[in-house]
Amino acid sequence: MKSTEEMIQLNHEQAKFYDAIHEAEADKGHGGYAENQSANLLTRAWAALRYRQQAAVKAAGVEAMMKEIHQRWVASKAGGNFLEFGCFSGSPSTFLLAENAGNYVGVELSPSAVKALNDKFVARGLAHKAAAEAVDFLTLKEDRKFDLFYAHGVLHHFENPEPLFEKLAALAKPDALLLFVEPCAVNPVYRFLRALYRPFQSDAQWEWPFRRRTVEALEKHFEVVEGFGWGRRSLPLSVLTGLPFIGGLLTGIYIRTAQAEVKQGWHPKVWHNSMVTALYRVKSS
Repeated sequence: MKSTEEMIQLNHEQAKFYDAIHEAEADKGHGGYAENQSANLLTRAWAALRYRQQAAVKAAGVEAMMKEIHQRWVASKAGGNFLEFGCFSGSPSTFLLAENAGNYVGVELSPSAVKALNDKFVARGLAHKAAAEAVDFLTLKEDRKFDLFYAHGVLHHFENPEPLFEKLAALAKPDALLLFVEPCAVNPVYRFLRALYRPFQSDAQWEWPFRRRTVEALEKHFEVVEGFGWGRRSLPLSVLTGLPFIGGLLTGIYIRTAQAEVKQGWHPKVWHNSMVTALYRVKSS
């Protein structure tokens, strides 16, 4: 298990990787992860499959449902101090956060992505209360306190989750909320599939989808409020919907399966989904 100092050093390598993704997105206009030339061919192919799966999630209406519930969660802390980490050049909720915050801070390892996001804040007239910083989250000074934390596909970049959640708790105001969207490998089937891919993965050093120990580290410092997951049964279908001929036949089945998963809400096996979005509250000290 890596120490905090070792993870900070590793994050310097992440910064270079995500700078390359940002450059690819700036060049192509989309799909930067699959176009990242610093990643190997298999990693780019995996990313292309992930984009296909994300498109299926959108078609099923899961993305719209997630957006609606995120708006409600963010609005519950409107006017507060918000921290988004791994904001890149703008996540799906960056501007929702900035517009609702009294003060928004985004932290990101990629300097080029930070510059692009700050330019967007200026263009949208939000620069008076929103700014991104090129800094490692683990090195943030704890004199700043926040009402709401947001992470979209970022929490799983920490091999050792203990320092991550300890840091979040140290930066939290009383009753602060943590809102996230993260991939999971609690499900043994998905854990096995990821294990097959991992030896060939360019970004394996900082890809650690939630496992049981991640959840345990999270719940030492935070308690669940609500949330939902999807992909426990629908993930294989979401990839197949992109195939010619058979894909069209499976789309309807996928949509109904994914919607049923989302409607289950929070339940004992929610972490067995391939993706989870949740709202947690910091525990009282």
